[in-house]
Amino acid sequence: MSYTINVVRKNGTGTLTFKSGSVNISETCWWDQDVVIDAGSYTGYATRMANKTDGTDGGNREAIWLGLNVPYNGDGNTANGFFIHKGTSASWSDGCIVMPGAKVYQMWSEITPKESGNITVNITDETVERGRPQDWDCARQMHSLWGGMPAFD
Repeated sequence: MSYTINVVRKNGTGTLTFKSGSVNISETCWWDQDVVIDAGSYTGYATRMANKTDGTDGGNREAIWLGLNVPYNGDGNTANGFFIHKGTSASWSDGCIVMPGAKVYQMWSEITPKESGNITVNITDETVERGRPQDWDCARQMHSLWGGMPAFD
C-alpha cells in the first residue's frame, strides 16, 4: 500500500495532512527556521530514530524518515537525517518537521509495512494568490453628461 503526507508551510508553521482508512490528520507542524528542507516530493519510510529512545512503547522514537540526500536551504546542501517526528515547537527540530507526538504515532501506526519506501511526502510553501484588480470605474471619475460632478454619498 502507498501513503501520502502533505506539508504546507507558511510563516514559520505549517499544516501536515495525512489520510488513510479511518485516520484523518490535519495538524500544525514546525521546523527549524535555520535548516529548511527544500520544497519537493520525497520518498518516506515509517521507521524509528536510531538516536532517540523516547518512543511511545519505551523503544526508539517513531518517525517518518525522508530518505537520503534531502536538499535543504536552497543552496545545494543535502542531508540524510531528516524526519517527521514528535515535538511541540520548532525547538525540537534540527531541520526535521515536528508535530504533536500522538498524531505522529497515529500516522506511523497506520503505515504498513514499516521500513519500506511506501510514503510520498510532499512539501510545499504556501503562496499568496490575489485576484485580478478591479476595473477602474471611469464613470465615477468623470463629469456627468449634464455638466456637473456626480454626487456620491
